[in-house]
Amino acid sequence: MSKKKGLSKRTIYTIFLAKFAFSLALIFWTIKMTLSAGVGLDDDNTFMSTYHNVDDNYNKIVTSNNDFNKLYSSNLIVNGQDIGELNYDDIYFSQRVIKKRTYRKNILKLNENNIVLVVRDKKTNEIVKNINATIVFTMPSGHTLDRTIKISKSEELYKVDIKKITFWNIMGSVEIDGHTGHFYIKTNAK
Repeated sequence: MSKKKGLSKRTIYTIFLAKFAFSLALIFWTIKMTLSAGVGLDDDNTFMSTYHNVDDNYNKIVTSNNDFNKLYSSNLIVNGQDIGELNYDDIYFSQRVIKKRTYRKNILKLNENNIVLVVRDKKTNEIVKNINATIVFTMPSGHTLDRTIKISKSEELYKVDIKKITFWNIMGSVEIDGHTGHFYIKTNAK
């Protein structure tokens, strides 16, 4: 009976070194591709501020928002669809939630979108005419197609041009007499 001979030590070491070199090459390739893709260069601008500022002042933002909502009701109307009372509840959901929910879905459309912000005083139920609001339409994956509108009059029609069918975040702030309210809406364009 003949004995089967296995791989020689030299062959085993050569295969091991080849696998090790290939693994190192893949690691370097991954790092090179990641750096050239700009990962980490696109800062998060949630609440239209830096991540560090939001992190440091989150409790102040929440308190400010609660105080604002006690005094004013604010509704954003996009393409005739009333989104409802503005808040930042959507910040806690992933973008995939949009696929399953029925509200705040397909709000935006490709190209021109009509935007109306209506702010009412909760005590008098009268529309607050002069406001200082900023709304940013941004994709979660990057900020190259961001659209920003400044709103100074409640109930006035503004237009924003959306150039890509994808998921979008609509975030903004409304300031009236030193009170600031923030909102964050996750939706998509169809």
